[in-house]
Amino acid sequence: MPDPQRAGAGSGTGSATTSRGRIRTVNRMDGMRSVGRDWFGLDGFRPGPRFIRDGARVYLLDEVGSTNAFLRGRGEVATGRMCTWDGWGWQAGSESKLAPVTDLRPGTVVVARQQTAGQGRQGRPWLDCGGLNLSVVVPGHRAAFERGFSVWLGLQTVLVLREDYHLDARLKWPNDIVVGRRKLGGILLETTGTGNTARVVAGLGVNLDTRRGDFPSALRGQATSVRAECGKAPRPGELAGHILTRVENGLDDFESTGWEPFRPALACLDALLGRYIELVTGSGRHEGRAVGLDDQGRLLLETGDGTVRAFRGGDAHLVPSSSESGEA
Repeated sequence: MPDPQRAGAGSGTGSATTSRGRIRTVNRMDGMRSVGRDWFGLDGFRPGPRFIRDGARVYLLDEVGSTNAFLRGRGEVATGRMCTWDGWGWQAGSESKLAPVTDLRPGTVVVARQQTAGQGRQGRPWLDCGGLNLSVVVPGHRAAFERGFSVWLGLQTVLVLREDYHLDARLKWPNDIVVGRRKLGGILLETTGTGNTARVVAGLGVNLDTRRGDFPSALRGQATSVRAECGKAPRPGELAGHILTRVENGLDDFESTGWEPFRPALACLDALLGRYIELVTGSGRHEGRAVGLDDQGRLLLETGDGTVRAFRGGDAHLVPSSSESGEA
């Protein structure tokens, strides 16, 4: 990290951190362009130290098939800018054709204004309705992923949406973010490499700016956005920064102690807790009452005979019951 007393020194110009911690970015004389006003809001993207070590990279893409695939070194070249953290702020390179990422440094981020072939769980298509399309190389240890990291990441995202944007967001296991019964976003984890070179890429999609009437007709009763819920939406970079800062602040605890510190929040924000559901898995259909998650992030389902079973994955649907008459 450069010496704060050297901010602005020399014949060139650069970025500096003000006394209140705000980052300002101005033109440099080394061929880099100022961040200026951009669709992402790079000036508001301020995640924690794991994500902004000197040399950290953010790829801002105009359009890409899948941000996860691009970050994993797959797919085609895309038009955009590669931005680097120089110790004071983000510096954005000139717009150019960028090849998919091959150097999976922990903390590397890819975001896209438009995603044309995004995917959800089990290879299902994710329709980009305008919002945050982000993938990040997760800086963490194996212990976090053995405890259900995708569910934990969903919980951190829900907490940001509730506390910073006052949305009544909840987590629908395993990886959906919902408001009521409408889907606001989702998370997808993928791994690449093996052994010491193994990396986890987390993809996060959140609908931001779409008005309710602008969703495709097939989704109007199923999807929502931040704007549809509260009348305005943050820029993608602001929301992404808040989420990754929250991840930064809680990841060490999750790695070392697991779910225990997060169970009070989970109990309040688990959209399935206490509900009667049908769970569709590769082994068939299972009905019962959702009674929480275990220490690996697996769903605990209590069946009619009182048996509690743990499930690592599946599609959960609410069903009517004697205690939930009229609900579906």
